[in-house]
Amino acid sequence: MTDESLELLELNDTTITLRLTGYPIPYANAIRRLALSDVPTMAIDFVYFHDNESSVYDEIIAHRLGLIVLHSDEALKKYGSPEECRDANEGDEHCYVKVYLYYEVPNDAAEGVYVKASDLKFSDPDVKPAYPDTPIIYLAPGQRIQAVAYARLGRGYEHGKWSPASISALRYSTLVEYNGANVSPACLECVSAYPEVVQALNSGSSGKMELSYKRNSSALRYCEQTACKGAVKVIYDPSSLYLTIESTGALHPARIVHQATKCLDSKVEKLLKAVEGAQVEEASGS
Repeated sequence: MTDESLELLELNDTTITLRLTGYPIPYANAIRRLALSDVPTMAIDFVYFHDNESSVYDEIIAHRLGLIVLHSDEALKKYGSPEECRDANEGDEHCYVKVYLYYEVPNDAAEGVYVKASDLKFSDPDVKPAYPDTPIIYLAPGQRIQAVAYARLGRGYEHGKWSPASISALRYSTLVEYNGANVSPACLECVSAYPEVVQALNSGSSGKMELSYKRNSSALRYCEQTACKGAVKVIYDPSSLYLTIESTGALHPARIVHQATKCLDSKVEKLLKAVEGAQVEEASGS
């Protein structure tokens, strides 16, 4: 059995890439899916409008407010889970963050104003827009808007606005077998977008190399099947996987992976308890 290892290849404010060696594909794919569907983030859930003199319906503005990405790293520590707060009312400070929207453009203003996410006021300073310049509504001179919204933790399977990841992708490691003795000018032209492969083929020798996880292999597969028959072969290695997650800005990418593993642990624990309970019932019934 292959030893399991984890290698961090890339980490910044928006993206994380991990190399998982020896991990079962279903496990890695579960992490990928849970990053999209189960990791909780904070988002506006509903809105009460007190005044809306803009040309846009309340429902459309409410939808826009719900899609504003909110920083949620601190919120995960401070607020109740979606399951805890399922039946809570908006006055429950353990579950909801209050969001205020008020803007008025004077009658004598020279031009209208774009109200942005930065104009929202939050009852908790740790919850704030990840992208302050996100436009919400345009107000003409003499128009105003006043609303109170409530944000809570939710999960992506409820609505996409609660998904912390814009991309969550799992890829096999791509290996390229090459044989320089069988290379042709047409083959070299076909694989010209892969300088490392061209160099290997020009060496005249044969061997195997790994393609960078950032490179797409579809064009190389086309060359394998056409101009490079016998010279290039693309192989996908399921024992070495690359997991790339791109954050929407709601959570730090590393936090998304951490929370996804916690979600998986919780689901496995729940399943084990259900199986144990079923076994006990079966034993008592017999």
